Amino acid sequence: MHKIKALFTLIRFPNLVFIFLTQLLAWYQLIRPAILIQSANNELILSEGWLFVLALSTVLIAAAGYIINDYFDIGIDAVNKPERVTIEKIFKRRSIIAWHVVLNVIALMMAGFIAYHFLLLRVLGFQLLSILLLLVYSTTFKRKLISGNLIISILTALTMLSLAAYETNFPWFETSIAFTRLFWLYTTFAFLITFCREIVKDIEDIKGDEVQHCRTIALVWGVQVAKNFVAVLSAVLIGMIGIAAVNLFQTEPYLVFYWLLFVITPLVITMFQLYKATNSIQFHRISSNLKWITLAGILSMLLVSILN
Repeated sequence: MHKIKALFTLIRFPNLVFIFLTQLLAWYQLIRPAILIQSANNELILSEGWLFVLALSTVLIAAAGYIINDYFDIGIDAVNKPERVTIEKIFKRRSIIAWHVVLNVIALMMAGFIAYHFLLLRVLGFQLLSILLLLVYSTTFKRKLISGNLIISILTALTMLSLAAYETNFPWFETSIAFTRLFWLYTTFAFLITFCREIVKDIEDIKGDEVQHCRTIALVWGVQVAKNFVAVLSAVLIGMIGIAAVNLFQTEPYLVFYWLLFVITPLVITMFQLYKATNSIQFHRISSNLKWITLAGILSMLLVSILN
């Protein structure tokens, strides 16, 4: 039982659930209706079964990424979160590398089968890019200024972008279609809120990062600058959702009220908490709040169905 719990911690099981939910809801609530609402080229590529396989492939790539990240983060985690270090204590280094390779190979085989079946081999590049970015992030860019935060944020956005790429009839730039506009809204939301959370996590982990000579925003420019950076990103995010809410208020009040209650208001409160935060416990709480806001944003896609 202890080993199973350690495995769930290693692969960040709740985050994998978030990723799986994001892809399923994005396809059902945004991508699929955007395609079907068109007068022409409204044929779907993925069925529900293919969607499940593709989403599982994404989850396996993410799990492999978390595993290899912990492999290279033993020194940092030993300072910041010693209770979470499982490599060497429970799992051997060699087995970690083996599982990283196995999970990625299985994921590529699953996505590759779909790409081959529908003659979309070029789209497999999204999976290959994700694996490569996760690897270089863990080995190099995690310790570089801004680039590490940026890579994780891009990968989060790719969760939706890669899924849409498999649907060749998705109207990427048909902004007259409400579902397309909302697709870009949710993709940008995923990018910005992840960027915010990554910076907050860097502030929280500043001691371990300093020991390992990382160049995070908090270490290079100071904690206050890092907090200001998050505040600006949050303001952009709130403004973006606010503009969308104004445009949708007359026709979709339930979705707008949900955003106001469970996304915008908690984000504003969290920014006030960030302004006052001074220690790692408070920053950890803020990071957790941002994770819950992310989940709330994902679940709000359930209300998009009323646009049909």
